[in-house]
Amino acid sequence: MNRCRSPLIVFREGNFMNIYLNDKLIEDTEMTAKEEILELIDTKMEREIIDTIYLDEVDVSLAYFQENELDLERIDTIKFETKKVSVLIEETLTQAEDYLPKLKNALNNSAAKFKEEQVEETANLLDKTLEGIEWYLEVINGIISLIDKQELKDKGNETLNNFTQALNRAMVALQNEDFDYLADLLELEMIEYLDKMSAFNQELLEEN
Repeated sequence: MNRCRSPLIVFREGNFMNIYLNDKLIEDTEMTAKEEILELIDTKMEREIIDTIYLDEVDVSLAYFQENELDLERIDTIKFETKKVSVLIEETLTQAEDYLPKLKNALNNSAAKFKEEQVEETANLLDKTLEGIEWYLEVINGIISLIDKQELKDKGNETLNNFTQALNRAMVALQNEDFDYLADLLELEMIEYLDKMSAFNQELLEEN
């Protein structure tokens, strides 16, 4: 799969900084503040995100670049690698597609073991499973925010909100050690919403 990356490179010449995007020179070369550089980059990207930043060949994340004090005057070269939003969506959804069956299997096993009163071991398993579901819902929420098609966005938000509410009820039941109710909740709601999210995940892959 092609990653569709386009390098944006900043070169220093004396006290000036020349900024290139795909070998095209961008003006305003005297800026050295990272906030200004990021704002300039943002205006030049089209449905892309910054994937990796190289500071004199040392790779850092966008978060690191934003959150840490950096003396850009001591850095000779800054290279930005971008990734198309469509590529990000496809990679994330493909990863989620592999992960969802494992979550469903864990929910089924947890429900069955709670009914068999295998409480302590199952509670630990379910706690980790619910954390995995939380991760997935956060990822899908981010993907939905990038979708252009309003019908898909609305459908995703509705399913996501319902699933989040069911997840919250499951967490409360687990904390209260209400295992009979929790087993029913896993079987009757959580697995159903997981199936709906799996179908939505596939729909997004086909749409993308």
